[in-house]
Amino acid sequence: MAKSSSKKPATKKPAAKKVVAKKPAAKKVVAKKPAAKKDNVSNIKYQGDAQFLASIKPYVLKKKEKYMNVSQKKHFLSILNSWQEQLQVEQHRTADKLQKNASNFPDEADRATHEEEFTLELRTRERERKLLSKINESIDDIQINDYGYCASCGIEIGIRRLEARPTATRCIDCKTIEEIHERQQYG
Repeated sequence: MAKSSSKKPATKKPAAKKVVAKKPAAKKVVAKKPAAKKDNVSNIKYQGDAQFLASIKPYVLKKKEKYMNVSQKKHFLSILNSWQEQLQVEQHRTADKLQKNASNFPDEADRATHEEEFTLELRTRERERKLLSKINESIDDIQINDYGYCASCGIEIGIRRLEARPTATRCIDCKTIEEIHERQQYG
């Protein structure tokens, strides 16, 4: 009987308390993972025009729907306004970053790297500034009912082309011809 009583305490030793203590540690690890995902989400937003254009919800065409009707204009106006807002936020962020910058680097290589990063950032913002002017022109075109029609031949540009490039001013045929002429002229 002494053997059986020694077996009972042996089964009591692996207590459930140790298992319970391990579970909260696992929950802490799970809590850390979403914080890392938030950083990835902010990086995705910064990736620029391609990411924004890919996020556009396509317009659902209805049968016998007139081209550039009120709902289509609202759709493209919302796209252009959100794109404009996103670019303006990036410009303000860059301006704040430039104003807060302290460029006292003891190492010349560090200073050169920092200046190169700023040069690249400014070049990107200059490109976005030009894009902002095209967006403003497109918004003006919506207001005067010229948006969605080719500036060269006057035909419809097309809903899908405008969703791919909301600032397009030429139909695909006229744009192709223009690009061929540019290649022939400038090489």
